[in-house]
Amino acid sequence: MRTRKAEEIRMRYQYRRLILSGKSKLPHKTAVRLIGPDCAYHLYARGAQASSSNT
Repeated sequence: MRTRKAEEIRMRYQYRRLILSGKSKLPHKTAVRLIGPDCAYHLYARGAQASSSNT
């Protein structure tokens, strides 16, 4: 049982790294759900920069 939980934590961490580095293209809501509210402020900052550079 502990091995399964450890694998789940490891996979979540890998997805979090991909999302925060911008290597994964996901809708904003989905990304926030995957990485959690504690890291979501990084997405907000990146989103504000991306939208200002597109104008």
